Amino acid sequence: MDVFDRTAQSLYRASMWAGSWWCHQLPARSPHLWGAQLPLCWRCTGILVGTLALFGWLLWKRRVPPLRLSIALALLLPLDVLHAVVTGGEGDNARRLLTGVLWGIFGTSLFLRFVKRAATRLSPSSTPART
Repeated sequence: MDVFDRTAQSLYRASMWAGSWWCHQLPARSPHLWGAQLPLCWRCTGILVGTLALFGWLLWKRRVPPLRLSIALALLLPLDVLHAVVTGGEGDNARRLLTGVLWGIFGTSLFLRFVKRAATRLSPSSTPART
Protein backbone atom coordinates (compact mmCIF):
# COMPACT_ATOMS: atom_id res chain seq x y z
CA MET A 1 0.00 0.00 0.00
CA ASP A 2 1.50 3.32 -1.02
CA VAL A 3 1.38 6.66 0.78
CA PHE A 4 -1.53 7.92 -1.34
CA ASP A 5 -3.69 4.91 -0.44
CA ARG A 6 -2.91 5.23 3.27
CA THR A 7 -3.65 8.96 3.19
CA ALA A 8 -6.91 8.39 1.32
CA GLN A 9 -7.97 5.72 3.81
CA SER A 10 -7.10 7.98 6.73
CA LEU A 11 -9.10 10.85 5.25
CA TYR A 12 -12.03 8.52 4.59
CA ARG A 13 -11.99 7.18 8.15
CA ALA A 14 -11.75 10.74 9.53
CA SER A 15 -14.69 11.93 7.42
CA MET A 16 -16.79 8.92 8.46
CA TRP A 17 -15.93 9.58 12.11
CA ALA A 18 -16.84 13.29 11.78
CA GLY A 19 -20.11 12.45 10.02
CA SER A 20 -21.01 9.95 12.73
CA TRP A 21 -21.35 12.80 15.24
CA TRP A 22 -24.70 13.81 13.72
CA CYS A 23 -25.67 11.16 11.18
CA HIS A 24 -26.69 7.52 11.66
CA GLN A 25 -24.84 6.55 8.44
CA LEU A 26 -27.01 3.54 7.68
CA PRO A 27 -25.58 2.04 4.47
CA ALA A 28 -29.02 1.53 2.88
CA ARG A 29 -29.86 5.20 3.44
CA SER A 30 -26.49 6.64 2.44
CA PRO A 31 -25.13 7.60 -0.97
CA HIS A 32 -22.20 5.64 -2.31
CA LEU A 33 -19.52 6.89 -4.66
CA TRP A 34 -17.25 4.43 -6.48
CA GLY A 35 -18.35 1.72 -4.07
CA ALA A 36 -17.56 3.71 -0.92
CA GLN A 37 -20.25 4.96 1.44
CA LEU A 38 -20.27 8.72 1.90
CA PRO A 39 -20.12 10.06 5.48
CA LEU A 40 -23.67 11.46 5.53
CA CYS A 41 -26.97 9.75 4.79
CA TRP A 42 -29.26 11.12 2.07
CA ARG A 43 -31.22 13.31 4.49
CA CYS A 44 -28.12 14.78 6.16
CA THR A 45 -26.55 15.33 2.74
CA GLY A 46 -29.70 17.22 1.75
CA ILE A 47 -29.56 19.33 4.91
CA LEU A 48 -25.92 20.21 4.19
CA VAL A 49 -26.66 21.06 0.54
CA GLY A 50 -29.73 23.10 1.55
CA THR A 51 -27.81 25.04 4.19
CA LEU A 52 -25.07 25.84 1.67
CA ALA A 53 -27.75 26.90 -0.83
CA LEU A 54 -29.29 29.20 1.80
CA PHE A 55 -25.96 30.88 2.41
CA GLY A 56 -25.61 31.39 -1.34
CA TRP A 57 -29.14 32.88 -1.34
CA LEU A 58 -28.18 35.18 1.55
CA LEU A 59 -25.11 36.42 -0.31
CA TRP A 60 -27.21 37.05 -3.41
CA LYS A 61 -30.48 38.42 -1.97
CA ARG A 62 -29.27 39.74 1.41
CA ARG A 63 -32.45 38.51 3.14
CA VAL A 64 -33.89 35.24 4.38
CA PRO A 65 -36.81 33.59 2.58
CA PRO A 66 -40.34 34.63 3.68
CA LEU A 67 -41.45 33.39 7.10
CA ARG A 68 -44.63 31.56 6.04
CA LEU A 69 -42.86 29.81 3.17
CA SER A 70 -40.06 28.80 5.53
CA ILE A 71 -42.46 27.34 8.08
CA ALA A 72 -44.47 25.44 5.46
CA LEU A 73 -41.48 23.90 3.69
CA ALA A 74 -39.46 23.22 6.84
CA LEU A 75 -42.38 21.17 8.20
CA LEU A 76 -42.00 18.65 5.38
CA LEU A 77 -38.97 17.01 7.02
CA PRO A 78 -40.64 16.29 10.38
CA LEU A 79 -43.71 15.07 8.50
CA ASP A 80 -41.51 12.74 6.44
CA VAL A 81 -39.88 11.42 9.62
CA LEU A 82 -43.33 10.91 11.18
CA HIS A 83 -44.44 9.07 8.05
CA ALA A 84 -41.38 6.82 8.29
CA VAL A 85 -42.14 6.05 11.94
CA VAL A 86 -45.78 5.25 11.21
CA THR A 87 -44.96 3.04 8.21
CA GLY A 88 -42.09 1.25 9.91
CA GLY A 89 -39.23 3.13 8.29
CA GLU A 90 -40.35 2.70 4.71
CA GLY A 91 -39.51 5.53 2.38
CA ASP A 92 -37.19 6.35 -0.41
CA ASN A 93 -33.87 8.11 -0.49
CA ALA A 94 -34.99 10.68 -3.07
CA ARG A 95 -37.66 11.92 -0.66
CA ARG A 96 -35.14 11.96 2.19
CA LEU A 97 -32.77 14.05 0.07
CA LEU A 98 -35.54 16.46 -1.00
CA THR A 99 -36.90 17.00 2.52
CA GLY A 100 -33.33 17.40 3.76
CA VAL A 101 -32.59 20.12 1.19
CA LEU A 102 -35.83 21.92 2.07
CA TRP A 103 -35.02 21.70 5.78
CA GLY A 104 -31.48 22.91 5.14
CA ILE A 105 -32.81 26.01 3.38
CA PHE A 106 -35.97 26.81 5.29
CA GLY A 107 -35.26 25.28 8.70
CA THR A 108 -31.95 27.11 8.77
CA SER A 109 -33.65 30.36 7.74
CA LEU A 110 -36.09 29.93 10.65
CA PHE A 111 -33.14 29.35 12.97
CA LEU A 112 -31.44 32.51 11.66
CA ARG A 113 -34.65 34.49 12.26
CA PHE A 114 -34.77 33.16 15.81
CA VAL A 115 -31.13 34.08 16.46
CA LYS A 116 -31.67 37.58 15.06
CA ARG A 117 -34.76 38.10 17.21
CA ALA A 118 -32.98 36.81 20.32
CA ALA A 119 -29.96 39.02 19.65
CA THR A 120 -32.21 42.04 19.18
CA ARG A 121 -34.03 41.37 22.44
CA LEU A 122 -30.81 40.78 24.36
CA SER A 123 -28.90 43.74 22.98
CA PRO A 124 -28.24 46.58 25.45
CA SER A 125 -29.87 49.13 23.15
CA SER A 126 -33.22 47.32 23.35
CA THR A 127 -33.50 47.84 27.11
CA PRO A 128 -34.74 51.17 28.41
CA ALA A 129 -32.04 53.49 29.69
CA ARG A 130 -31.97 54.05 33.44
CA THR A 131 -31.70 57.58 34.71
